Amino acid sequence: MSPEQELGGLFSALRQVLKAQGIRYRDLASMLNTSEVTIKRLFQEQDCKMSRLLDICEAIGVSVADLLKLAEQAPSEPATLPLETEQVLAEQPGLFSCLILLLSGFDARAIGHYNQLSSADVYLYMRKLEKLQLVRIGVNDSVHLVVNMPIRWRLDGPLHQTLVEVNQAFIAQTISAQHQGDYPFYSTSRLFSPHSIRQLKDDIDKLYQRYQQQASLDQMFYPPEALEPFKMVTTMAPFNVPEFFAVPPYQAVIKHLK
Repeated sequence: MSPEQELGGLFSALRQVLKAQGIRYRDLASMLNTSEVTIKRLFQEQDCKMSRLLDICEAIGVSVADLLKLAEQAPSEPATLPLETEQVLAEQPGLFSCLILLLSGFDARAIGHYNQLSSADVYLYMRKLEKLQLVRIGVNDSVHLVVNMPIRWRLDGPLHQTLVEVNQAFIAQTISAQHQGDYPFYSTSRLFSPHSIRQLKDDIDKLYQRYQQQASLDQMFYPPEALEPFKMVTTMAPFNVPEFFAVPPYQAVIKHLK
């Protein structure tokens, strides 16, 4: 979830608290010694500094921690893009890469810098994404995501091959880096009962939610330059061992060695 969407969740939670306490916008404006118009604009645009958000929390008597818990209770179902949109992204790999970088926290300027693109190239990519209703171009060509996060890509859709290649490359890179010992990588196969698999699946789901929540908190409280993109790939499925570890006739092996 992007920082913008996190703030959106917090403001939604703030509205719930204000409604529960019977506090109107003009009441909050009086508490903060500002105008009702300013408060209305703040809630409409959902754009303010963290210090301002802390002032609001203090004024209405709620902690940021409680507000975060309230925001986290809101359902966050993965979004699915229209099939036609995925098709366009599959046909234009550069466009798909731009979207993934934006979703990963890179702004348009950084995308241009890392890929040595001209400002015109970056703008054309952003305009195309805007036409697909994935971003909104604002003042001074600022780019804002309008698609909900996370996105659930169709595993059997137009982007299937791209997703397979990216994940295969990432896993291969992770395995190759294991000699450094910095990050975990586990690969194992064991025998389990259906009941145990269901329990383990629940554990994996909880880990995924924890991963998403921590990323959201970090993006809210740390400046972008202090953050580094990470990717987590986790799966657990039936493993047809003979399919992956075929044993050829022994004589064929002997002939090959001669």
